[in-house]
Amino acid sequence: MAGRNIEKMASIDAQLRQLVPAKVQELYELSAEYEGKRDPKKLEELGSVLTSLDPGDSIVISKAFSHMLNLANLAEEVQIAYRRRIKKLKKGDFADESSATTESDIEETFKRLVGVLGKSPEEIFDALKNQTVDLVLTAHPTQLVRRSLLQKHGRIRDCLAQLYAKDITPDDKQELDESLQREIQAAFRTDEIRRTPPTPQDEMRAGMSYFHETI
Repeated sequence: MAGRNIEKMASIDAQLRQLVPAKVQELYELSAEYEGKRDPKKLEELGSVLTSLDPGDSIVISKAFSHMLNLANLAEEVQIAYRRRIKKLKKGDFADESSATTESDIEETFKRLVGVLGKSPEEIFDALKNQTVDLVLTAHPTQLVRRSLLQKHGRIRDCLAQLYAKDITPDDKQELDESLQREIQAAFRTDEIRRTPPTPQDEMRAGMSYFHETI
């Protein structure tokens, strides 16, 4: 049984290496071309490639695009955090309106309350005095992503954040690039979905991980 599992994993790994440089790249380029030009012929070509895939290839390609979307979201999170830090250091205004909608901080909120909504500083102070904050951790049945994958995403996020350091050396950058490649490959080979329902103990460990890793 163990031998068959090892053989199966080896074949999956070979399939990934074969598909990613070819089919995924082809589909990505066709999608980008259609998105840019809205050429119906490109859409037809994209549909033909998709319908020609067998179920196994379809699963691997779907996983690849899902993985790419996760990485894009991680990169966007790090970029937004970086812009916030730069803004706080410069103490200037937002560069553009699109940034203002996503990078608002407590100072901007106070300015809007006073300048736009007409609230007095005393009203704001009295409202804040009466606020209470309770942390509530619930077992969310729709959270299907495995904690091991979330941890890999966290390490990818840390590597991206370190690349923004001002004092990073070429050797440090190369080491971070290599770490990124390892974590991305490991995440790609990690099953994204829980195959068995989580136990109460699993939910407890997941809840405690937020205290250690986030809060």
